[in-house]
Amino acid sequence: MKNVQRLAAIALAAFALAAGAAPAPVTVWNREIAVLRAPFEGADPAVRAARAERRLLNIETDAAEYRVESRPATIGAYTGVSINVNGKPIFGLLTEDVDREQGETLEQLSARTVQNVRDWLAARAEQRTPMLLARHIGLTLLATLLYVTLLIALVQLSDRSRVWLSTRQAARTKSLVAAGLDVRPYLVGLEVGLVKLLAWGAGLAFTYIWITFVLREFPYTRPWGGRLTGFLAEILVGFANATVRSIPDLFAVLIIVLLARLLTGVVTQIFRSVQAGTARLSWLEPEVAGVTRRLIVGFIWIFALVMAYPYVPGSGSDAFKGVSVLIGLMVSLGSAGLVGQVIGGLVVIYNRSLRAGEYVTVGGHEGTVLEIGMLSTRLLTRNMEEVTIPNSVLVASTVTNLSRRAGLGGTLATTTVTIGYDAPWRQVHAMLREAARRTPGIEQEPEPRIVQRSLSDFYVEYELWVRIRDATERILVLGELHANIQDAFNEYGVQILSPHYMMQPERAVTVPKDKWAPPPAKGEKP
Repeated sequence: MKNVQRLAAIALAAFALAAGAAPAPVTVWNREIAVLRAPFEGADPAVRAARAERRLLNIETDAAEYRVESRPATIGAYTGVSINVNGKPIFGLLTEDVDREQGETLEQLSARTVQNVRDWLAARAEQRTPMLLARHIGLTLLATLLYVTLLIALVQLSDRSRVWLSTRQAARTKSLVAAGLDVRPYLVGLEVGLVKLLAWGAGLAFTYIWITFVLREFPYTRPWGGRLTGFLAEILVGFANATVRSIPDLFAVLIIVLLARLLTGVVTQIFRSVQAGTARLSWLEPEVAGVTRRLIVGFIWIFALVMAYPYVPGSGSDAFKGVSVLIGLMVSLGSAGLVGQVIGGLVVIYNRSLRAGEYVTVGGHEGTVLEIGMLSTRLLTRNMEEVTIPNSVLVASTVTNLSRRAGLGGTLATTTVTIGYDAPWRQVHAMLREAARRTPGIEQEPEPRIVQRSLSDFYVEYELWVRIRDATERILVLGELHANIQDAFNEYGVQILSPHYMMQPERAVTVPKDKWAPPPAKGEKP
């Protein structure tokens, strides 16, 4: 009969294990006493663990001492050990509770369980001792006071460091220029950021240590403190091991970076020499050498990044892959317009329709080109207004360069006047040339030209062509030219006001032949 019961119990335990009965830990005061894996007389491991926890908590608290021991036990078809306290059974461990995958034996399981029960009883006794509890509370208050003092000192030190860095930056007058940019303010910002980062890191470290210390002072929360300590130690050990294992990969990354740095240094030196005019390349103009250098250097670093990526520690982890996918998605969604701007900038630069310092008209804006960037071009107008034009707009607009041909005789400028038919055209030509001669900033060689653009019903339209020496002064020179035209016409009594007749004049509006060349056109033959 006993054999039948034993076989039935074994079959029931095997059926429960095959059905996937989950192991259940026996936990008291945040301490894991044992892990139960097998059912007992119809009770699954969770029910057994709950019963064991209740019996442990119901152990008397006023005993002079506690004798914890394990004794072999057999109940029907079940064999194992009984965990007793002062001779009273508390709960049992079955042979099937052993973790076979870890190579554990029943003796090892029972010994560890006995020690865990002893530790818990000692912690409970310590928790109920007023003197020990008062000592723990005092140490906790002292640790809290030290923690708050360190935080206050850390905040003050961080604030003083930031003030000192800002004061040092304000006291420095010399700029630190790299690639045409004063990087000193950015370095100061980086230093301030590092100070904040170190302050936050130190604050978090102080908080972690304080929480761990406080938890470890009280028996009830001591396991939590132990787990925190073990977690930190595990992280530090794992970090140290990962660092040691990553040394060869880091060395490979360093080699790739050094080679890329060496190559970019050579490329930079060559292209800067071309840009400065000290060296010449048949396929490269000095105007585009700077942009070409930046493009090639960028491609070199991108290639180096691709080469170094597999050697970066953690590059094969799921977290690193997830961040890479997120960054790629952000770049893909946000770079649609950016790529158009960059392509537009390259078209403008390599088409050489604009150069820094030239005076141009673009989309209703007229001014001096300050900078041609990869994304936009900046103009300084005559009103000292800085206008930024996106390169995609610049490519789609008509660009009038008013200073590119200035070296061939100055920038061409025109102005128009309409004069009635009663004014001799020779006299009008002479007065317009006279006004041009009186205007500073207008080139006299080649001589200004006058073109009669149309013979309208009531007046003749004259257009004066002049060349302005400095394109940036174009508007001012034209303004002074208009004033001189008015003075010249007033001086010789010719009205600029264009006539419009409402009826046929009483006499024909003509110029007699003897008055075809009045001053200042004297000497010109009809």
